[in-house]
Parts: sequence; C-alpha cells; structure tokens
Amino acid sequence: MEKEAMRKAIKAQRLKKKVTIAEVAKKVGKNPTFVAAALNGNHRLVPSDAAKVGTLLGLNKEQVAALSAFPVRADFPNLTDPFKYRLMEVIGVYGDSMREMANEMFGDGIMSAIDFTLDMEKVTGPQGETRCKITLNGKWLEYKTF
Repeated sequence: MEKEAMRKAIKAQRLKKKVTIAEVAKKVGKNPTFVAAALNGNHRLVPSDAAKVGTLLGLNKEQVAALSAFPVRADFPNLTDPFKYRLMEVIGVYGDSMREMANEMFGDGIMSAIDFTLDMEKVTGPQGETRCKITLNGKWLEYKTF
C-alpha cells in the first residue's frame, strides 16, 4: 500500500478506536510529537513498538510493518495547510535573524534535525488566552574546515 493510503488507513483505525496520539505515545514510551510523525509515515518505530501500536489500534500485519519501515521524507511542505503555512511564515520572517543569533551564540554551524527533539504544549497567555508553545531542541553541529 502506498504511503498516503497507509497513513490514512492507520489514522482511520486510530480514530475508530478513539485512541489519542498521547495514548499511543504512552503505550510505546515515546514523545507524542515523534509518535505523531511515525503515524504519519515520517519517522519509524522499532518493530517491537510498532507491534504494540498494532495491538492497541487493531492494525493488520501490513500496517504494523509500515510503522517500522524506513520513511521517505520527501512529500513536504504542504503550504495549503494553515498550520504548516504559519510555521513556514515564522521561518520566513525570523529565519535570517535566528541564523545570525545562532552564529553569534554557537559559531558557524547548524542545528541537527537528526539528533533532535520537538515538544509542543498548550499554555495560557498573559490575557488568559490559549497558546501553542513549540520547543525545537537540536544538537549543534559545527562546520569543519579542511
């Protein structure tokens, strides 16, 4: 089954069982954001964790195997989705400034997206409004001279 069809089938089964991403993450002992990416085909679960998810969601063998397959991460960004668009807007507006600040703080390098964690939490703002807090935490990799 193609990646998008597999993603949709796994999501449909999760929703049918009324299981949240947080519940799936707790079952495998992983960060909910990582698990959400795995359920969407952009990360992989080790086979034992994929089997736990399969049991929890009632997935078939092909779907369980898909959760531990090596992902091809080439089908993004989708700029028609407003949430993704706003994240791209943040990078567009602040990316150069963040790059300059990172160079001042850490030197010439990049933040890893491989040795990396991402956390998202619901917080309350100063006026009592609901806010979305996203923390990106990546290892700093210095460029080498040769």
